[in-house]
Amino acid sequence: MSPAARSISTQLRRAPTRYKPIARLAAGGMAEVWRAEALFEDGSAHPVAIKRVLPDLGASERERALFRAMFEDEARLGQLLRHDNVVHVHDARDVGGTLIMVMELVDGDTLKGLIEPAWERGVGMPLPSALYVAEQLCRGLAYVHDLRGSDGLPLGIVHRDVSPHNLLLGRDGGVKLTDFGLADARVNEAARSDDLIGGKLGYLAPELVLQKGTDQRIDSFAAAICLWEMLAGRRLFQGRDDGETVRNVARCEVPSLRTIRRDVPDEVDRFVQTSLSPDPDARPSSGAMADALAALVQRHGKGVSATDVALMVGLHVARRDREKQSPSVVELGLAELLASELEDFVLQQRGGEAPLDPREFELGLTGGARPKVRAPRGDFDD
Repeated sequence: MSPAARSISTQLRRAPTRYKPIARLAAGGMAEVWRAEALFEDGSAHPVAIKRVLPDLGASERERALFRAMFEDEARLGQLLRHDNVVHVHDARDVGGTLIMVMELVDGDTLKGLIEPAWERGVGMPLPSALYVAEQLCRGLAYVHDLRGSDGLPLGIVHRDVSPHNLLLGRDGGVKLTDFGLADARVNEAARSDDLIGGKLGYLAPELVLQKGTDQRIDSFAAAICLWEMLAGRRLFQGRDDGETVRNVARCEVPSLRTIRRDVPDEVDRFVQTSLSPDPDARPSSGAMADALAALVQRHGKGVSATDVALMVGLHVARRDREKQSPSVVELGLAELLASELEDFVLQQRGGEAPLDPREFELGLTGGARPKVRAPRGDFDD
């Protein structure tokens, strides 16, 4: 856990007097997430995120009871996880019959939020940044997969919903896996249905849709899909409808990245192809993937670090927020960001090393390094 996260966790061990919601960040069919503050008796406050079960789920009593039990499992599991690449759950409680979960706030956006606008301009993520983000994701997965309980036995955690939707990128450069609402684990108390697939269809492993046995390797497979999509600048398995998507997953035909981007080295292409093998036994584990990606970052990363992620996310968030204002303000803001001072700032932050220009990804300034790739029609499946 980073020093900043450790400090906040220490503060939150004191019982906050209350939580003050600030703004809603996201909402789904069963829950919503708010930016909030934890307020203490001495007047201090800490930023947090609060996940709240919606009061009216529009479901049967049995379905509401199951979701409540799964929410409690998620909170219980989240409080066990302590890793820099996993969002930490600080607290969970029932407030007037409504369940809330108090979590670490990641100030930035999801990987989905970052890459979708770039795909609309036909831009994939720069190779060093994509390798680094994928390595951090696999580090978090390796920790989760290897975690043991107080009895020394493996907890057997399978996230089951690894996707760009559930990977948070912070303006501080953090890369954090979140949303364990569908996770399997030995500590869970709610029994999952045998026919529950869960997760986003475009990120499922073939053995899951073919109803074969599944284990933690479905998470590693999904992480490899995220890497392929970051580099390719488009979806891998997403079809025109759910049926076509499931058929694409079952066939598991993965185009070579070298046919899409000339700057992807052969060894990166081979690694991705192996990680996306339809045979689970042929794939590396999440820990082996993290180690392999670390080696690839060393050879092809150009000194990439959390600072580069922070710059990339910061530029994306600035663009996103400005686009909510008038076009003239957008143009003015982007002109400021494109000023030469940005390059000076990057050099300063990276110790004088040649910078990875975050504008390349966010604004589509590829410099002719590769042909443009048009994003397929259709949005992410939710």
